[in-house]
Amino acid sequence: MRHRTLPVKNVNRLKAAGDALISRSLGMPGLGIVWGPTGYGKTTAVAWFVTQCHGVYVRALRLWSPKGMLSAIARELDIDVRKMNNGEMVDAIIRRLAETGRPLFLDEADYIIESRRLLDTLRDIHDMSTCPVILIGMHGIEKRIKGNEQFTGRIAQWVPFQGIDLEDARLLADGLCEIQVADDLLQALHAAASPKNGNGAEIRRLVVGLSHIEGHARRRGLQSMALEDWPKGADFFLGTPAAPNARGGKVAPLKRNR
Repeated sequence: MRHRTLPVKNVNRLKAAGDALISRSLGMPGLGIVWGPTGYGKTTAVAWFVTQCHGVYVRALRLWSPKGMLSAIARELDIDVRKMNNGEMVDAIIRRLAETGRPLFLDEADYIIESRRLLDTLRDIHDMSTCPVILIGMHGIEKRIKGNEQFTGRIAQWVPFQGIDLEDARLLADGLCEIQVADDLLQALHAAASPKNGNGAEIRRLVVGLSHIEGHARRRGLQSMALEDWPKGADFFLGTPAAPNARGGKVAPLKRNR
């Protein structure tokens, strides 16, 4: 499997929103929020975009106090805060962001929105530095955050991460796999990786399934895989699929770890 970030629709939406925040006109709000269920590729896509735009990436923690949050942001900005109080840290962060113009990304932002003090501190940093501040959280954070009107009034970009459709699945299969995955096998994997709500496949499960398909092809010396080549009844996500037995070529039962 190749290791790369491919321009699936979620990545394109993130990049478009991030670029819009970075290049916005003077006086326009610069807050953004990215959300979606686990397994939909938010953190991977954000990590890629942070590299592209030379952003500042910080992962929130449940036990964060304002001091904890400020210390984490300052550390990523190479600011020595050992002799600073909270107010001095805010001032130093604002100055450094204003000097560099680097956008600030805060992952696991569900922990942040639970604290009015953390949100208000981020709002101050955004207002005074004029740099973009982007929160990344789980599905539902977009509704929970609406109770803070002073914060949501500054959100200019709302970026939902959605399930992967078949077009994106083909892009991933062609871009990541070093074998050819046939349409019928890809459709079966896509269906298996899709939640019952019908909103597309989880990219994490899809990539895991592609990895197992490629591994099975390598073990059999195949350069391509179709649905007929995949062991009947084998799970796409549990690792090594069932192998033919020595007698009649039938598929052996899939062994599960206890």
